[in-house]
Amino acid sequence: MTKTHWKKLSNPNYLGAYSIEDGKDLVLTIKNVRQEEVMGADGKKEDCIVCYFSDADKPMILNATNAKSIQKLLGTPYIEEWSGHKIQIGTEKV
Repeated sequence: MTKTHWKKLSNPNYLGAYSIEDGKDLVLTIKNVRQEEVMGADGKKEDCIVCYFSDADKPMILNATNAKSIQKLLGTPYIEEWSGHKIQIGTEKV
């Protein structure tokens, strides 16, 4: 049986937990957020919510939990109103 290392499932074109050192959160400014087609490491294409930052080279794919957290933090569900706001990105052990 062929085994897959978990890091092969991460997409190096986007920010993710694999991009953040333990205990070193990032504070980034949202440039814009949009839906776009993303190709995963497995070659499958999927429509995703992608957040671009004015002070980072890579964007971040937002899952529902991340998007809800940003909505709660900024007090608005409208992605057009998220531009220019700083958010803190870190990892959590679960």
